Amino acid sequence: MSEFHSLANLIKRLEVATTRLEDLAMSSSSASAVAASSNNQTSAPPTATSSTPVAVQKHDDAINPSLEQYKKLSQEIGGAVAQQSTLVLEAIQAERDIIRISTLAQKPDMSSPVFAKIITPIQQTLTSIVEIKDKHRGDPLFNHLSTVAEAIPALGWFTFEPTPVPIIREMKDAGQFYANRVVKEYKEKDSKHVEWVQSYLAIFDRLGEYVKENYPTGLIWNGKGGKAEDYIGNTSSSNPSSTPTTTTAGGPPVPPPPPPPMIIDENESSVESKPTGAAAVFAEINRGENVTSGLRKVDKSQMTHKNPALRGNDNSPPLGKKQGPPTPNKPNKYILKKPAKTTLEANKWVVENHEGNNEIIIEDTAINQAVYIYGCKNSTIRIKGKVNAVTMDSCVKCGLALDSVVSTVDIVNCRSFGLQIFHVTPTIAVDKSDGGEIYVSKDCLGVEILSAKSSSLNVYMPESPDADDSDFKEVPVPEQFKTTIVNGKLVTSTVEHTG
Repeated sequence: MSEFHSLANLIKRLEVATTRLEDLAMSSSSASAVAASSNNQTSAPPTATSSTPVAVQKHDDAINPSLEQYKKLSQEIGGAVAQQSTLVLEAIQAERDIIRISTLAQKPDMSSPVFAKIITPIQQTLTSIVEIKDKHRGDPLFNHLSTVAEAIPALGWFTFEPTPVPIIREMKDAGQFYANRVVKEYKEKDSKHVEWVQSYLAIFDRLGEYVKENYPTGLIWNGKGGKAEDYIGNTSSSNPSSTPTTTTAGGPPVPPPPPPPMIIDENESSVESKPTGAAAVFAEINRGENVTSGLRKVDKSQMTHKNPALRGNDNSPPLGKKQGPPTPNKPNKYILKKPAKTTLEANKWVVENHEGNNEIIIEDTAINQAVYIYGCKNSTIRIKGKVNAVTMDSCVKCGLALDSVVSTVDIVNCRSFGLQIFHVTPTIAVDKSDGGEIYVSKDCLGVEILSAKSSSLNVYMPESPDADDSDFKEVPVPEQFKTTIVNGKLVTSTVEHTG
């Protein structure tokens, strides 16, 4: 059950990342205007900084080479791809600015209007990126646009605590699905498109490495910094993938504001400071005989174990009731779900994001069509006719009923699923799934069922080939195996339990 909740939460978090980052493109241009206007003023705003924080510089060093190549190739390809690339640059600028704010300000409440204002630019841009894809469904470069739109939510990694790195990988893999199509189509025709795919996906590879190295448990905010709202709109000194401009000589610079608390770089020499945490404990222990010099002698009249009357004034929490750290606020107010859809894209039916819908029916199918079901909850999908392949990915408490499949039915990352085959399919593959019930008809008794990293799988089949399909017997799929060494080879067999 805990795994079920974990996956459900992961899917919700993916939806949060997608919706938050779908809005990113609208604000980066206005932020650039703010920066330009502030350069023309005679005095800097009170929250401006004259140097790039170390964390931001590391971010630029990590992704800018791939970003430059992606930008260059997108302009050469042109059309909607070039238009979309402009928004990608704005999205990364918005993500970069959030990192900058985190180095200067204290962490705002994630359910507060301040946090909503901080993430608004990135939300707006992501929406614009996805809209470009949706408006060009008939475009020959639709797979290019889908590659970008599916992977770009990775820029919302800062909303995921304490595991931001897996989200980047998940989103990059989502874009990889369409990227493979681009490579397949153009590897013999135009290598420029293959290079374009490689440069775009490399952005998220480098981003994942950067987050893993600097923020493995989530974005770190400056606990001694100012208020986050004071830094909103004051963009950092340079934009991603742009050549730094040279400042012209003029009058003496405006004195900068008091610097934020020092960010210690690994390359910088450490300064002497009082030890904290475990280091402070050991420092006290190492004082030797002086370790008790700061203790105060307690009079017997103040000892609660000798004066029961004093215990009533004890305000400390009762034993056995531990007070843990406060539960972090969840941004439920700003969770925006992606719309449900059931569409035919080329030769693939795409069924996504349905919740509580038991009337999803796919008709008018063809033998060369595939069906891809993703991110659905508490829903039932009925596929009529014969299709080439069916995949159900990352679904919770969903039922899938189908007539016939030419190749394979794949169940991946699903919890509490049901699968019923009315006619025939040669193969059923179950991977990383739990709590599944598979019903096969008497025509489907020759099916091969492949399972890996899955548990609680049961197959329901007719009692005999001549029995009615309504009379099923339940057979569990083995989960425990025994491996022995026989003549230098491993021999694996199923462990049978009796009694």
